[in-house]
Amino acid sequence: MNVRRYRDGGDVDLLQAFNAAAIAETDGCGFIHPGDIAHRIFNGNKLFDPTEVLTIWEDANGVAAWALAAPRHAGYDAQVRPDLRTPGFERDVLMHAEAETRRLMAVHEISRQHLDGETYRCDMARATLLAELGWVPDGDPPWVLNRVELSEMAEPDVPDGYTVRAVRGIEEAGLLGEVHAASFDSTWTPEMYAKVMRSPGYAPEREFVAEAADGSLAAFTVTWHDDLNRTGLFEPVGTHRDHRRRGLGRALLLFAMREMVANGMEYATVVNEGTNDASRALYSSVGFSPWHLLDGLTKPV
Repeated sequence: MNVRRYRDGGDVDLLQAFNAAAIAETDGCGFIHPGDIAHRIFNGNKLFDPTEVLTIWEDANGVAAWALAAPRHAGYDAQVRPDLRTPGFERDVLMHAEAETRRLMAVHEISRQHLDGETYRCDMARATLLAELGWVPDGDPPWVLNRVELSEMAEPDVPDGYTVRAVRGIEEAGLLGEVHAASFDSTWTPEMYAKVMRSPGYAPEREFVAEAADGSLAAFTVTWHDDLNRTGLFEPVGTHRDHRRRGLGRALLLFAMREMVANGMEYATVVNEGTNDASRALYSSVGFSPWHLLDGLTKPV
């Protein structure tokens, strides 16, 4: 078994193909959408170099496992090839991922009282291993991975004064950074979002926005395609705090779902927090229903 760090964008392609194949084999139980890989490396870990946070295991059959530390979020992702999910190897991957997360939190002086994680409720093998490693339920309602079968989608009802469209290109990085920040109370500069737009896997034609009459952006969603499983992913979905409760999120979802159909997707998926009633209602309104539940876990630092 060869263990190495992330090298370049070719590794994103490898990991996305790895997860797509695993999803096809397991009906999505325990494996994140390929688009989530690029999103978590370059967006969730925007302050870190991928070579610092991503570890890949390889054997004669290709990628055997991968682990992505997320120091800012005090957690990690770890995916093991279905045929290699023996307790010994998977335990080693999980222990490595946790150790790297703790190390990077210390190096970057990120202070937390506990680590955060989750496990698919359908994945009893992973849940058992995590319990043995000291993880306990966090007591919150489960996260929900929703799915909808795409067919003839309704025409989006765009509110007066707004236009729904795809992103034009990197020249809109500043506007996109602003709407991302105002949707999630996060910090984005034009330079930071331009870096995301240049990252492997991202495509401006798959990010959709609601533009207000003054040219500012009022809402957005980034979409990702898994061509093997014919499944699109919404990640993330956000509306500027000054433009909420106007139907922009629903209009964007329907617009993007029609684009997914045009690009050969047969399903779409999206995740919401179990405590987020607004997101649950939004996704339900366009046909999404729960597919997998993810239970939150915690472990003292």
